[in-house]
Amino acid sequence: MGRADFTIISTADWDSPIQTNKQYVSKELAKLNYRILYIESLGIRKLKINKSDIKRVFKRFINNIFFIKRKSKNIWVLSPLLIPGATNKKIIFINRILFNINLFISMRLLNFKNDYLWTYNPLTLLYLNIKRFKTSIYHAVDAIEHQPFMPKELIKIQEIKLAKDVDKIFATSKNIFKKLQVHNQNISYFGNVCDFDHFSKSLSINPDKIPNDIKSIENPIVGFIGSISEYKINFKLIYEVANNLKHINFVFIGPIEETIIPVKIKKLNSLKNIHFLGYREYKDLPYYCSYFDIGWLPLVQNDYTNSMFPIKFFEYLAAGLPVVSTKIESLNEFKQFTEMHDDINNHSNSIIKVLANTENNIKERLNLARNNTYQKRTIKMLRELNL
Repeated sequence: MGRADFTIISTADWDSPIQTNKQYVSKELAKLNYRILYIESLGIRKLKINKSDIKRVFKRFINNIFFIKRKSKNIWVLSPLLIPGATNKKIIFINRILFNINLFISMRLLNFKNDYLWTYNPLTLLYLNIKRFKTSIYHAVDAIEHQPFMPKELIKIQEIKLAKDVDKIFATSKNIFKKLQVHNQNISYFGNVCDFDHFSKSLSINPDKIPNDIKSIENPIVGFIGSISEYKINFKLIYEVANNLKHINFVFIGPIEETIIPVKIKKLNSLKNIHFLGYREYKDLPYYCSYFDIGWLPLVQNDYTNSMFPIKFFEYLAAGLPVVSTKIESLNEFKQFTEMHDDINNHSNSIIKVLANTENNIKERLNLARNNTYQKRTIKMLRELNL
């Protein structure tokens, strides 16, 4: 395999604190000797005047000075300097010109060919004529129109146009598959997967290597890893379950989004058995997972989560952890590996039940995770592209 060029239009910056499909797929393609031009977020949502957004704008400006950056073998990153949150036709037109200038210069400097366009951005057609590429792919991983501050109607309209125009669609949830299938029959469902080799390190970590911040918390521990976002996390359920199970500690590892109403975090912090440890580097996550007793997915029910496949599901399994979750449609096919309840009492009882035998089905859980990796999924996707 290899030798073809992939231009990947992402909805996340390369070094985003939470790594997802965009970065993983790029890395797997690069391992197969394909060259990757990874284009960072084009600024779909409206800019908010807060610390994190100001920091991102400044960082983008600095990155643009250096234009394209080589991140590793076969991977280059482009940080186009555009006007964020554009919905006005004139500003969109300006962004299109700026983007195409950036892309043209980058591809010329790298001698990139117009082989494959792999986009995660439903607004791609506003920036680019995808017909210039031999093959175009839309990887639909989330219903991002339901995220906060997104131009919902614009995304809906443009996503339909994109779905009709691309050569191939990959969908990570069955709801997204159903939504887009009516516009393009050349669509395949591939759920989210995991980096098994990385998270399975949890199974053999020396107790002396476990970080002190979590080692100081008594077991049993129900752990969550990921971005703590109001549109994803069920704060009411977390509070009620933790309040019911005061003898169990609940640990959260990940950045807390600034959009969350502070009183909600304050309420959770009022319980002594809830612990927010903050962001931890990806390389350190197996060390934390090794100290968890359960991997937790306390997700809220809404239009966004109903179309998501939680990336942490297989990561928890790879770490040898049993999973307790709220009811997420994309996990229905894995019911035998997951306890799923939205009701507070049933959810609490599930945690108690799982803690009584955390080794139950561990071989089956590990095998399931082992068979659902980025490497295997990427190869399956490439086969569908006749590569």
